[in-house]
Amino acid sequence: MQQNWKIGFLITILLGLTNMAISQPTVQFKMMFNNQTFHKDSSYSNSAGEMVQIHRFMFYTTKWKLITASNDTINLSNEHFLINIEKELSMVLPFPKLANATKLIFDIGVDSILNTTGIQTGILDPALGMFWTWRTGYIMAKLHGVSPQAKTAGNRFSYEVGGFQSPFNSVRTIELELPTQHQKSKPLIIKTDLAKWFSGKHIIQIGTTPNCHNAGKLAMQLADNYSSMFSMAINN
Repeated sequence: MQQNWKIGFLITILLGLTNMAISQPTVQFKMMFNNQTFHKDSSYSNSAGEMVQIHRFMFYTTKWKLITASNDTINLSNEHFLINIEKELSMVLPFPKLANATKLIFDIGVDSILNTTGIQTGILDPALGMFWTWRTGYIMAKLHGVSPQAKTAGNRFSYEVGGFQSPFNSVRTIELELPTQHQKSKPLIIKTDLAKWFSGKHIIQIGTTPNCHNAGKLAMQLADNYSSMFSMAINN
């Protein structure tokens, strides 16, 4: 009888912890293409009128912090996260939501020190396919797909953005204003518009440049573009 009581007590505690984890406010990425909810392998038209199907989209993010109404900075995490459209759970980050926060700041990419300090493990393991070489470092973000305008085998386009040394440092810092109407008990939704890869700040045409696999001018243009793909959604 006493043992059953102990088991019931432990189950109650575990259920309570589970409910706390589920109800904890989070940050969630919502994938979009222009004003449409993004669906993997669906067809979309970019700014140049090129039809695209996106099969793979991944990026690293780190250095998450909040700015309060009194202009204080609160660090949320310096851990690296790998966002992957093929893994839904990767698009939800379990950060607490603090009162009086007005801005959300984070980096897209991998900290420069980790590009030069030997083999990493976990989410930074090179086996995950987000690494070039020890000289050029990590792939900060990648976008793969097909387009009739890509004059390549299988009409494939492949954008892999990297580089951590000046003048080709592809790490970008994102700063977002938090919506004042947002319900404090609900997740923060970050709309992530993949169409911006082609038109954020520079016009990128697949028919002209279907591939990027090294640091350089094109990688910098793509990084500039996708740094503008984030915006906050009001989640009432």
